[in-house]
Amino acid sequence: MPVEVVFFNVGQGDCTLLWFYDRKNKNVGTHAVLIDCGSTEPLRPLNSLARGQALSAKDEMVERIKAKLDHYLGRLRNPYVLDCLIVTHPDEDHFNLLEHVLLSELDPPQLKYTIRQVMYSLHPLDYRERGGDFLWTLFHHWGDIGGASGQKIENPPQQVTMPSAPVPLLPGILGANVYMLGGVLGPERPNDVAKYETGPKEAIANASSLVTVVMGEPDANKKRQKVLLMADAVTLNERYLVGTANTLCRRENNLWLKIGHHGSETSTDNAWLDHTTPDGLFVSTGPKKFGGKTATCTQKNITDRLVPHWRGVRPRLPLPDPRIKTPPNWGYVVQDDTSGARGPFVHLPATDPNTHVTDPLFSSMAVPNVNGTATGWRGVDWHLRLDDAAPGSFEIWFE
Repeated sequence: MPVEVVFFNVGQGDCTLLWFYDRKNKNVGTHAVLIDCGSTEPLRPLNSLARGQALSAKDEMVERIKAKLDHYLGRLRNPYVLDCLIVTHPDEDHFNLLEHVLLSELDPPQLKYTIRQVMYSLHPLDYRERGGDFLWTLFHHWGDIGGASGQKIENPPQQVTMPSAPVPLLPGILGANVYMLGGVLGPERPNDVAKYETGPKEAIANASSLVTVVMGEPDANKKRQKVLLMADAVTLNERYLVGTANTLCRRENNLWLKIGHHGSETSTDNAWLDHTTPDGLFVSTGPKKFGGKTATCTQKNITDRLVPHWRGVRPRLPLPDPRIKTPPNWGYVVQDDTSGARGPFVHLPATDPNTHVTDPLFSSMAVPNVNGTATGWRGVDWHLRLDDAAPGSFEIWFE
């Protein structure tokens, strides 16, 4: 069973759709999983669906996500049914758009899709940033949420800690699946105990990220492609996963890594790259400057550290050369923090004229504009299709 992974552009945020489908009838989906949907700094989409309307960047993003979700979920065998909604952790750039995409615009709003299971980390009260209460209601009063045509939350939402073993989230199916690998971690050092017991949830939210892995169909040698979805997991989570889910985090056929915490220096340690040896990296990022200083993807971390180390990992193994279906007018964006805390944003081309990917880092902030400010940049949705032609095959493109 093939699977298409859609990494939506949400600017500074995260939103991923997994759409499993029937190889014999490729227009019919079998299962769907939505992982996060939030943003704290919108980025106008490259291909807007506004059709002449004067919409804000946020509204353009939301309208595009809603339209594409309807397109995918409407083609399921059970139309408009989400098998699983995963809210990885209580940072608003991972959940604050869910209310907009899951509910209709009716008064009062109605649930648009039936959701079979909901999974989240930490406590429902941790999801009330800026006074929002939709996630609290979804987790705590889930039976009160419904739709005009019988849409509902079918089962009580599940608070996830650290599973003792990787758990398949789509039971009863053969071939491709998605597995829960990790969740809430405890203090790393004795001095961290107070932070976990009495500190604000922001201090532990990232280390509480729910990490998942998509496993494709086995090929003739029983090897599978994998997509590691790291949310905002930090190096502590990476070290833990090396110990608890070692083989699931290693490359068998092709391995695609959605790097943690939007490409920041808190995540994707060199040791993690050595362990996973990814064929390609995906990153969801935007122009937001944290603390008024730098964005998450910086020259010091991405250009000077992560990409060079990854180049060293890739040639040491017989990894394929990922190609993309889209013409080579794309790359990734870093903020120059080596010459000043508020340096310009710089576009780095990722392909040569023959569409070979020299540095297959697929960023939502991908389309070239004018180096310097971030006002003119556009965001794209990256699509990764696995096992469509045969187990082990892949296609990559942006929209």
